[in-house]
Amino acid sequence: MSEKAKVETAFGAGFVGRVDFRRSRSGNRLWSKELKGRIVRESLAPGARVADVARKYRICAQQLTQWRRQARTGRLALVTDGPAEFVKIELEQPAARSEGDTKIEIVVGKVLLRLEQDTASTRIAEIVTALERGA
Repeated sequence: MSEKAKVETAFGAGFVGRVDFRRSRSGNRLWSKELKGRIVRESLAPGARVADVARKYRICAQQLTQWRRQARTGRLALVTDGPAEFVKIELEQPAARSEGDTKIEIVVGKVLLRLEQDTASTRIAEIVTALERGA
């Protein structure tokens, strides 16, 4: 089992604090998703360069680029500094339906069929097929 390694050194200019990671059996560092998210968020800041942020945390720039790709595709969540907040949204009331908008009309030969607008498309296809066979 891997032991937790606590690094309490300065990781380059501007870093003050502690970085917690684990080592695998092979000796590779295992970064937590939270820490990866913080590092990626830092690399996305205006003016930040991937190479500089990677050097600060003593990781390869390619590793940071891979984490950024994971964040972009939604496989890695970016960590925020503050607590989560709710966003106020306002929904508009749906427009009132007029009688003309609530019907779908299907005409096959001499047959006129009126359906409600919310009729499932599969049901409409079944009806049209049946009407075509009978026409």
